[in-house]
Amino acid sequence: MAAVAQAIIAGLTLGLAGHVSPWRDPVSDYAWHRGGRLLFTVAILLLLAAAAALAVAARLAALPRDPLVSTLFLLWTAGLVVVLVFRSNAAAAAPTVSGAIHRAGGAVLFASLPLAAWTLSARLRTEPRWRAAAPALRRGAVAGVVTAAAFGAAQVIAWLPAGLLERAALLAEFLIVVTLAVTLRRAATTQLPPTALAPAATTPNATQKTSSPQHLPAASPPTTRTPAATTPNATQEASSPQHLPAESPRAVR
Repeated sequence: MAAVAQAIIAGLTLGLAGHVSPWRDPVSDYAWHRGGRLLFTVAILLLLAAAAALAVAARLAALPRDPLVSTLFLLWTAGLVVVLVFRSNAAAAAPTVSGAIHRAGGAVLFASLPLAAWTLSARLRTEPRWRAAAPALRRGAVAGVVTAAAFGAAQVIAWLPAGLLERAALLAEFLIVVTLAVTLRRAATTQLPPTALAPAATTPNATQKTSSPQHLPAASPPTTRTPAATTPNATQEASSPQHLPAESPRAVR
């Protein structure tokens, strides 16, 4: 969404270069020309949608929270709303209340996001999971702070190219948004190292086998042999003396 918003601003810069000077005139002057108001509004709405998407993604990815970062991010969102609702001056020689509010919103917009990125990068450097993303976010914050400061200086130094510096500051803000979006996307798709993962769940049978002591089969009590049952005849034969057949008398020759 931020990339599309930047593409819209770039298209307006090229398409309306004959009416709005990229060197001197502010970006909001596109809203005073035919077709420019709609495209300018769409670009701001896309940035607001990107802000909402980043807030949701940060919560889902468990981005480390910092009260100062949250406050600065909210100020950046509020600055976008102010710039959208209150129109700039039609001419520098004809200041209006709406134009003054518009300029104040722009100042908040250009200052808050780079400061939020700087603070967040310092916070991420202390987190092992997010440490790799801190340098890119820090570079975007530095670019945003430098270009925003240069644009602010152009408000009081007449010979500085205010229009060009504003577009540079706006580009730095787009880069910060894209960098943060890429960081959150990678965090959502990249698994944590095995040492940081919780113990893997095991099946109930495996859990019982590993947690409970093994139950060996109980030893059966020694069996005592009982004399085999005998039939009555066999009992009598065994208990009573054997009766041998009577010996026949020898015949006398």
